[in-house]
Amino acid sequence: MTDRTKPRSVTVRRTLTLGTVLAGMTATGAAASEDGYTPVETEQSGIILAQAEGEGEGSAAEGEGEGEGEGEGNAGVADPEQRLQRDLSFMEGHLRAGLALYEAGDLEAARTHMGHPIKEKYDAVAAPLAAMDKGALKDRIGAIAEAAETGAPLDEVRAAFEAARAMMEEVRATMSPADQVMGLAALTRVAGEEYTVAVAGGEVSNLHEYQDAWGFLRVVESEARQMAESEDPAIKAAGLEILDHLKATNAAFGDLQGEGDFEMAPSILMGAAARIELTGFGLG
Repeated sequence: MTDRTKPRSVTVRRTLTLGTVLAGMTATGAAASEDGYTPVETEQSGIILAQAEGEGEGSAAEGEGEGEGEGEGNAGVADPEQRLQRDLSFMEGHLRAGLALYEAGDLEAARTHMGHPIKEKYDAVAAPLAAMDKGALKDRIGAIAEAAETGAPLDEVRAAFEAARAMMEEVRATMSPADQVMGLAALTRVAGEEYTVAVAGGEVSNLHEYQDAWGFLRVVESEARQMAESEDPAIKAAGLEILDHLKATNAAFGDLQGEGDFEMAPSILMGAAARIELTGFGLG
């Protein structure tokens, strides 16, 4: 994990508590029920939400080295399908952050992000992808990094990204909707852990991790939008619900360079992760 530590002073508004972030849960659940999908509200749900409070306030920074913690999160994912979704989406998140930075003209940062999927994560997905005859994904991701390194036109870089993402979508199509959502919940938790590192000390002290977290959430958003367009009422409602869960996370980000007026509260992201996980339980 490259350390791009560029301390930035950020005007911080009042930090949201987890209770504030989750205040609309009852209304959200009622709205989802009208679309034919009712979130599971059990004792387990209460435990998950309670655990989200305070989670991310230093969890990624404590007990893990830089190269060890990124992409895995502190809590392992036992289910292989969910883990594959998380790891695929982890790679896509880096690519999305890199593409956005490339478009913004920050080529150095873009190249760093686009090189990370192969360096940090591909080994974790190589075996299951090979078993599915999707090993060509490595070359497609490599093509993105190569295009960025050579300063290729944006359209060329974007086309390479879409080719890689198309293969990722082929892999996701083999997973159940519940496993896809649980994998996205795990990725959101990773985003919260990376964000915790990013804002250590009350400022954006690690810009790279801040951009990682942003990119991971963009993957969750993209996948949720696809679900929201499904003809299956339960999947559609789950997608809409996830999009609603993500709204609160907008308050935790300024621009891609960590500038602006925003709330540096990892618990916002951890709260979203818990709520997305509950949505996954509802689909199971």
